[in-house]
Amino acid sequence: MITQDATYVEYDAVEQRTIRLGTAWHHHCLSPTCFYNDTGKEVILLETPQGNFYCDTTPALQQELEKRAYQQAQGDFGAGTHEALEMVKEYTRTKTLWHFHIARPRCLLNDSNAFKLILEDDSKKDVKKWLFDEKPVALVRAIDDYYLGRKK
Repeated sequence: MITQDATYVEYDAVEQRTIRLGTAWHHHCLSPTCFYNDTGKEVILLETPQGNFYCDTTPALQQELEKRAYQQAQGDFGAGTHEALEMVKEYTRTKTLWHFHIARPRCLLNDSNAFKLILEDDSKKDVKKWLFDEKPVALVRAIDDYYLGRKK
């Protein structure tokens, strides 16, 4: 659980520990209903070489982290078809509350040696997981488009 595995910090501390320093880090946006989130509110979890931290989320912080997460991959990538993307399309069509994670190998949300895509149906507390040898960037971008409302 997040309160056991990470330290709560204010946004300014997050920015100083990660974004400004340019150190290796990754983040997870955790909804209040997320299987890993025991805070009862929407938070961002950051995993860094200096430790694991979480803070209250803001739209500006989410946008900044998303931009940085995808900055190395440019261009138009086709996601093709995948069971997870089809589920997301159905969730969107039926207005089902959902969220997702892409977890790096051996991070707090993933005990495997592969990338793990986690899709959660918030209303049913249903969790689906898929493993990938490489980060499925195109698939994650396509899912993100639905999650952020860029596709309907």
